[in-house]
Amino acid sequence: MCRQNPQCEGINRKRRFFDGKAPSRVPRLYRVYKDAQRYTLHAGLIHGLSVGAKFNIYSGSDLASVLRAIPICKMVVESVVDFEATLGPVTQGTIIAEDLKDIWALQTETGDMVGPKLFMAPNDHPPLISNALVHLRTTQSPYQVNFTLAEDRTGADLEVKFENNGQFGFTILDEQITRHGLHHLTSKVEANFDNVVQVLSTGAHFFHQLHSSKSNPFIDEGVEIQFLRVEESTMYSDRIATGPNLITGGMVSLEIVDGQEIYYGAEIVNKTDRDLYPHLFSLDSSDLAISTYSHHVSS
Repeated sequence: MCRQNPQCEGINRKRRFFDGKAPSRVPRLYRVYKDAQRYTLHAGLIHGLSVGAKFNIYSGSDLASVLRAIPICKMVVESVVDFEATLGPVTQGTIIAEDLKDIWALQTETGDMVGPKLFMAPNDHPPLISNALVHLRTTQSPYQVNFTLAEDRTGADLEVKFENNGQFGFTILDEQITRHGLHHLTSKVEANFDNVVQVLSTGAHFFHQLHSSKSNPFIDEGVEIQFLRVEESTMYSDRIATGPNLITGGMVSLEIVDGQEIYYGAEIVNKTDRDLYPHLFSLDSSDLAISTYSHHVSS
């Protein structure tokens, strides 16, 4: 059963199974492509890379041979997008032979990306939370994001509190959300292992995606997103947009008038000469859910 919870019995019943140690993982090699003096790594944000990550460079893709070999040089990630990263030399003047085509990289150090942070008051049901974090680290894919514990509330994204009624409550600390007046998740959960694992897994993924938004020149300059008030059309059954774009400074503020029904809609304006196939997702801060808002369906 996937929900089994192995544990020690007898005098060792309070000890973590396998001492809480994560199983070893096989290192992974990534292909490096060379164009003039530009080196592109065939891995990116989706693989958990970030600026500052360091790699040893080898010739050949046989992992067993690579682990016994001396690296050609060391390189560092200078820029990274979803599926690829640009590498630069760690030491000035590093040059890879021009005739070397079969280039592979093995990560040796992580970069500057800071994962989502979880804060928990001292002695506030720590075994259940820490065991859930260990469980997620040892069972998820190496690329799956996970919370790390913060020493204080400053800089943390989420706080978990054990309450006297046997439930966990969650306080949102991330400024991107709290500045809009939302400070708590709308619901609480019973304090058991499965519930904690589910919330921590969902929450880590939510805050990772929230922090991952980045500027893209193609989107910023070529695609305009408008949020508009819409009204019933007198000629067609569909509603038509009226009034100005309500997005100001990247935010939309709506005034709710009691007893008055007002409808709104979003419009994407493509100013480029390329076809656009948008997939839009909605992040709900009240329950840390990510859902599909709209997506392109191929004909």
